[in-house]
Amino acid sequence: MIPGQPSAVASASLPRDYRRWFRGTAVASIGSGAFVIALQWAATAHGGTAAATVLACGIGPQMVLLMVGGTIVDRVGPKRVMTTALVTMVVVSLSLATVARFVDTALWVLILYSTVSGVVNGFYLPASMSMVRRLVADDQLSRAHATQQAGLRMAAFVAAPLGGVLASGDLAVAAVVNAAALALVMATLAAVRPAFTPPPPADRTPVGAQLRDGIRLVARDPLLRTALLFMAAAAAFLGPVVTLFVPLLVREHGWDATAVGWLIGAEGLAFFVVAAAISRRGTVRRLGVGAAAGIVVAGAGAISIALMPNLFFGLAGALVVGAGYGLAATHLTPLVVTASPPTHLSRTTAMMGIVQNVGIVTTFFGFGGLADSVGPRPVAVVDGLLLVAVGVLAVTSGTLRRA
Repeated sequence: MIPGQPSAVASASLPRDYRRWFRGTAVASIGSGAFVIALQWAATAHGGTAAATVLACGIGPQMVLLMVGGTIVDRVGPKRVMTTALVTMVVVSLSLATVARFVDTALWVLILYSTVSGVVNGFYLPASMSMVRRLVADDQLSRAHATQQAGLRMAAFVAAPLGGVLASGDLAVAAVVNAAALALVMATLAAVRPAFTPPPPADRTPVGAQLRDGIRLVARDPLLRTALLFMAAAAAFLGPVVTLFVPLLVREHGWDATAVGWLIGAEGLAFFVVAAAISRRGTVRRLGVGAAAGIVVAGAGAISIALMPNLFFGLAGALVVGAGYGLAATHLTPLVVTASPPTHLSRTTAMMGIVQNVGIVTTFFGFGGLADSVGPRPVAVVDGLLLVAVGVLAVTSGTLRRA
């Protein structure tokens, strides 16, 4: 299929299992997204450095374990790995609810939860990130990815104000909502059959050898290597905009927690509109150019948020960030996934997570400390300028321009 021109196959109805997966995970994301907002708000009460530490403690273990998790998924299949991870996280979320309700929401409690969830996600994410390709035909992949992105962002839009309400209340309630959302994903997973062909026992190599093979693939393939470097840089400067700078800027203005929800919701709404349009009309012809343009737009929006004199201006900036992010994500993700051999799919998606986490951990710690020292506004402006620079540099890459 030529990007931007739907073929007969792509315009056909997406498979039933994909539609089940899409509906279940989209609805569950409302509860999980609301909980994440409440958790972030609780962390910012301890300061910018503390908030960045809580976020980074969830990302750090993921970064270490994603490639191991991807290798295991490629060996035993995504369903077994995801079921184990989901059961674990339901127990952990209910434990957090109990501690938050009857003990305290001290910083160490938030750090401990974030760390445990990061470990589990190191195995869960490589499996879940590969599900779309395992549930649809290759000719439907771009449309399915855009549809999934649109659904998840619509869920984020609904979750944002709910998260603001939960953040103003008891973290224990938010944790119970998260546990219910995870249980819904488990039920959805039980109803679908993702494509997976286990390697014959004679062809199985040790986990370490398979892990190194996945790294070699990414390092030697020019398109995968360049796209993942671009993804790392974009994630490094796009990640802190909503998760770190928005809550800190809201506190600096003296607004209440519901303002965080509306700003994040505006970003999610714009992402949804862009992703929904692409799911119907297709991507632009050059996926790399589309992704680079999206990052430039997102950078402009990030600068607007940093300079917002009032909530209305901030909402406009959040819409611009969401539109740019939606354009970038719906082009860059299918570019990487389709470039991966099916035998290495989960390891490739694991590398997607790793390169993004490397950038995000670095900027969370660096920007969180700078925000404590000089205030969040100048740091957020610099972050937006760097995003624009990343997008412009990506266009200069012949590999990405031709992709």
